Amino acid sequence: MAGLEGHAAFAALEALLAGEMRTDWSAKSQTIERLRIALTEEPQAASPLDIALLLRQALIHEFGRREHAISPTVVLRHPRLVGFEQWRRIGIDARADADRFSVRAVPWSPAWLETRGPEGVDGRASSESRCRFFDSEPVDGDPLLNSVGREAYRSPGQRAAVRSALSTPAGGTIVVALPTGEGKSLVFQLAHTVGFVGSRPVEGKGVTLVIVPTVALGVNHEIEAVAICNLTPPLAYQGGDDARNAQIAQRIADGTQGLCFASPEAACGALRSSLKKAAESGYLRAMVIDEAHLVDQWGTGFRTEFQELSGVRRELMSVMAPEHRMRTILLSATLTESSLETLKLFFGGDENFVSFAAVQLRPEPDYWIARRTHVEERVERVFEAMHHVPRPAVLYVTEVKDADAWYVRLREAGFGRVAKLHGQTRRDDREKIVDQWRNGALDVVVGTSAFGLGIDYAHARSVVHACIPETLDRFYQEVGRGGRDGCASLSLIVPAHSDLPSAQRINRESIIGISRGLERWTSMFENKVALPGGRYAVRADGRPGTSPEDIDMFGDRNTDWNLRTLALMSRARILNMRGSPGHRLADEGDWLEIEILEEGHLERDIWDELVQPVRAASAEARDRNLRLMEVFLSGEDCPATVLAKLYGKDRIGIECSRCHVCRRDPDLRQRTVHVGEPRSPWPSLPMHPDLVRLLGGDGRLLVTYDPDAVGRKTNRHLADSVEKLSAIGLVKLLVLGSSPFDLDRVLQFAERTPFFVSRLDSLVYSRLPRGPEIVLVAPGSHLHEVNLIANRDFPRVFVAPERQMSFDGRRLADVFGGRVLGLDHFSAKVTE
Repeated sequence: MAGLEGHAAFAALEALLAGEMRTDWSAKSQTIERLRIALTEEPQAASPLDIALLLRQALIHEFGRREHAISPTVVLRHPRLVGFEQWRRIGIDARADADRFSVRAVPWSPAWLETRGPEGVDGRASSESRCRFFDSEPVDGDPLLNSVGREAYRSPGQRAAVRSALSTPAGGTIVVALPTGEGKSLVFQLAHTVGFVGSRPVEGKGVTLVIVPTVALGVNHEIEAVAICNLTPPLAYQGGDDARNAQIAQRIADGTQGLCFASPEAACGALRSSLKKAAESGYLRAMVIDEAHLVDQWGTGFRTEFQELSGVRRELMSVMAPEHRMRTILLSATLTESSLETLKLFFGGDENFVSFAAVQLRPEPDYWIARRTHVEERVERVFEAMHHVPRPAVLYVTEVKDADAWYVRLREAGFGRVAKLHGQTRRDDREKIVDQWRNGALDVVVGTSAFGLGIDYAHARSVVHACIPETLDRFYQEVGRGGRDGCASLSLIVPAHSDLPSAQRINRESIIGISRGLERWTSMFENKVALPGGRYAVRADGRPGTSPEDIDMFGDRNTDWNLRTLALMSRARILNMRGSPGHRLADEGDWLEIEILEEGHLERDIWDELVQPVRAASAEARDRNLRLMEVFLSGEDCPATVLAKLYGKDRIGIECSRCHVCRRDPDLRQRTVHVGEPRSPWPSLPMHPDLVRLLGGDGRLLVTYDPDAVGRKTNRHLADSVEKLSAIGLVKLLVLGSSPFDLDRVLQFAERTPFFVSRLDSLVYSRLPRGPEIVLVAPGSHLHEVNLIANRDFPRVFVAPERQMSFDGRRLADVFGGRVLGLDHFSAKVTE
């Protein structure tokens, strides 16, 4: 089937709309291809209204391709649109002549939005304007990428992230922030295939646990990992599939699982025993938490297992030999300062803890902000928007009842390919909806914040908010559902006056008061069960107190508040949550194992001293996040400016997308500030004694070679030497100029181990992680004076031509000052 584009694709679509039923073509444009499928699929799933809206989108797409010079008009004879009468309502001018029926799209410019120009509100998103290019300029890769079938990195940020993560020392924790679409999954795929610098995994064994917030994300990762890492399923732990899960648990215990994708609940509960066995045997390489910002956002109450993971991690680390202590990698697209502090609190402690960020603000969203109005008028505005915005679209609300109401409205209006997803959606329905969305079978999903995480559908074009989110962070995460293919997306928020009190209530309700929290904790602790090792089991579903109003309190909401109390105490370092008890208890219930850290945990003075500051800091962070949401809604500042205040302008790259500011005056667009390629945050580790002896007292060594005599034997000697040195911690190679060595032969070993290679014209451009490195100098390359100064913080082995000149014009070997060896002698020394 031919993949048509540009004029050819639209001409084929015109023929199809005119009644020619050719099916031997497809379109590269998602907009045109989506309409083609809707018109030709059997059985028919899209309603006439769905198809008409996709037609509008295709017409505007073509209008944009023509640079808004000529609005296309098409003749319409297709049977699936015969009898459709709502043309005017969806912004299409339809005309019937004697022998033909033609349609033309009209720009959508509602009076309640400030619009100008021929595009209207939906023009930029419908036209699929390219805002971000993936892999357009591939970044030089390391040999280890061959282990996952790649040759290049997607971006400098991804390369730096991979190198930083794989440089994590045993027992260390790194937070990695990379923008959506830049391939965070490559980090854990390589952690499995090549391991970490300095690690000595048990031969043929290894488990990398990846914590995911949704089953859908775990399944996505499994499909990708099976194809890329050559692993055998099952890899994703899914509740309800006992046979599959038992197989995963057994393979974790014996170290043959490889990658495992599981929810925090599974890691804290059903998989805990198997993980402990793997840890004791030295098989557990890493714990990776995907969407790590949820530790802060959800772990406080909604799903405390995200924070309980810290206790499970400590338990696993306690049974590991020092050389086999697992690494912890926390992945996210965006992190506020508050979220970063929470991650450090739970996964830092006394261990090595660093953070890495190469985040660029998204360039795809076209931001539109409506003035606040009454709820009734908001309903009319959103209804109008859903009859115009490009598909696929997400309609976000805050309350479950609003999602239900909007789903009914849209279905009654004639929308066929629409679904709803919120926190009360049944698991099997949720999986069906996510699968339909991912496969392009839905045009609209009405959702709460429960819809989005782990649903990586690239071609969503519109995100509409019929609410005020309780934080700017939530809003930006949800806007990020659109435009993941790098093409423009529409962000439209339609607030009502009554939304702000609701947002304030939700923003504040997650933090329990001191008196009530102490009362709940006292009740839980009075009914504790003692466990071995000085720990206790407490019932998270226990009654909050003994007063008449508390004695009959039970259910999910009661359990939720008990868990919020425990999470707050954990943040205050009064206790550690360690997941489900490892021992079977006589009484049924929702039991949680805890470790007491503060003897005065039942005293009000201790709560005032330790808990209140944590509670106040959390409340202030959330309040600031909501205040920034209000600043965004005011429309006074560019969204890029407001988002920089949220995420920290020193930690993100500024990228202006499009908003009311630059629509009024394009000259006011902010200058793009790229994050570049950050250097790894890990400090240099102590060098191996053998490497210290080889380099000598000043940490530098010159190895000379004859460039005219480089042959098979010379390449073999260099290859053997570099491989042996990599085994004792020298894992970086800088290549200056065009080397005479056969580097494919020299670096063949590096396809299966963490070894980093940069090809540069000058050492000043090196962004490799800190630590000892080999500098391979090609004939004609220049070394600057600063490169040759002895510096113990930058130990180097220079491999240079015998006649290499120093910066002052003399032969380098005569003035080097450090140890000098010929290549054969060097190879012999390394072999020793």
